[in-house]
Parts: sequence; structure tokens; C-alpha cells
Amino acid sequence: MQKVITVYKNFWRRCTILLVVGTFMLPAPSFAINFSLGSTQPDGFLLNLFPFWYSANKITDKKGNTAVDKLGLDKYGVNIVTNYYTGSYLFSTYIPVGKLDVGSAHDSDAGLGDIQLRVGKFLPIESVTILPVLMLKTPTGSYDKSRPVNYGDGQADLAAELYFFKLFGPFSLDALAKYTIRFHNSRSDVTPGNELALEGLATWKIADKVRIGPAFNFVLGDDRKKGGKVVQDSGLMRLSAGGEIYYGRNSLARVSLALYKDVLTHNTNEGVLVMSRITIPF
Repeated sequence: MQKVITVYKNFWRRCTILLVVGTFMLPAPSFAINFSLGSTQPDGFLLNLFPFWYSANKITDKKGNTAVDKLGLDKYGVNIVTNYYTGSYLFSTYIPVGKLDVGSAHDSDAGLGDIQLRVGKFLPIESVTILPVLMLKTPTGSYDKSRPVNYGDGQADLAAELYFFKLFGPFSLDALAKYTIRFHNSRSDVTPGNELALEGLATWKIADKVRIGPAFNFVLGDDRKKGGKVVQDSGLMRLSAGGEIYYGRNSLARVSLALYKDVLTHNTNEGVLVMSRITIPF
């Protein structure tokens, strides 16, 4: 009898991992915080490299309590962003490449992730920089619904993003508000909930070309649907807090190092993100 109970628990544990990891995925490094894209640039091409590592050892339930422990999740790689500035317009392609390993599911996946296409226009405001952006995420990533771990999520998303940048004296402020419409995934018959994301970073100039400051990342998602029916209390919530240190070699080439810790989560994984932002003109 005890053996049957153990098998039953392990079965549902794997189902929980499959559902949460496959549906909610993982936090990706921010697209434009810290001078990466939120400020205007000269006409031409700009390359952003976002190497990152995310590690989580538990999944929380709708109340924020531990639903799965000893998760053993590691996601690492580099997000490659090519940007083209022309006049007041910005065109970007976001290409994620990396590996996702979930020890408790005894599975991993690696390769190309879901590519994002962006177009934005800087508003003609002199006191601050405001950039509205339209983003389309394409299901180009590795995805197989029969596997418990996938680097892509097998669906298309559409997002409206609003970037804000202000430099005043030794201080700066970067912010991002983003609303994502997540479409029905025909391969998994799941419609993830739409998401509202807010991000912010404040920095202080502590030395020539060196800035440092606190940062946060907040995501709130609606309930998902399975087979066309709403799964009650399935929406995710994640609050991450941390900081970033930034070095600008000149007006364009820059590098930063950031650390974020998930401090409050519901219906998603909870872990730590370490990442760098590298900006190179070409």
C-alpha cells in the first residue's frame, strides 16, 4: 500500500512540474532596462548580449506555499538582441539560446528559444525618453508536449510595452510597463493567462562611468484555461528584487551585472537570477 501511495505522489509531482514549467516558463532577463534600449541612440545597429543563469529549487501554490520542493531547476544561456535605430524608430529582434534542466523531472532541453520581434517609436518629448513598443513572440523554440521540459512554450504572444528613461544629475531611472496577450496553444490545449509586468531600476553615479542601484521585477497573470475552461486560482504572481552595477566605457559600449531574488511567488517557481547586459555598437 505504501508503495502505491509513493507512486501516486511521484506521478502528481511530475504532473505539477510539467504543468508549471511548461505553462508559466521562467523569468527572462529584462529587454531594455539600464540604458540598453530605453534611451535614444544614434542611427545604426546596436547589439545587446544578455548572458544569464536562473536557478530555482521550489514551486509555490496559489497561496505562496511550497507545492514542489527539491525542484533542481537551472536555466542558462544568452539572449541575443539586434537593434536598428533610424530616426525616431527602433526595430529589434530578440533571439534566446540556452539550456533548461529540471533535475526532479529527470529531463532537460537546449537550443533556440522563442524569437521576439519588436518595433517602437520614441515620442517627441525632451524632458524624458518614452518609447512605446509592440512585440510579437513567435513559437520558434524547442517544444514537444510529450516532454516535461521544453525550452520554448510552443505558442505566440502579443505585447504592448512602454519604456521610460530619465537622467537627472548623478541619478537615473529606467522603467518598463508591459501587458502580454497570451494566445491559445493548440499543441497543449492550454491558454496561459494574460500578464502585466512592471520593472524598474534606479541608479546613482558612484564614480566616472560607474552606476549602481536597486531594481525590481513584478509579474501578475490571469488564470489559465485548459480545454477552454478556466482553471480557478491558477494565475501566477512573482515579485523579484535585487540590484545592478553598470559600467559605461564610452557613450555606447556598456556592461552591467545584475542579481534578482524571487521574494514573493504564487503558482510559479521561486529562485535567483544572475545576469549581465552587454551593449556593443557595430
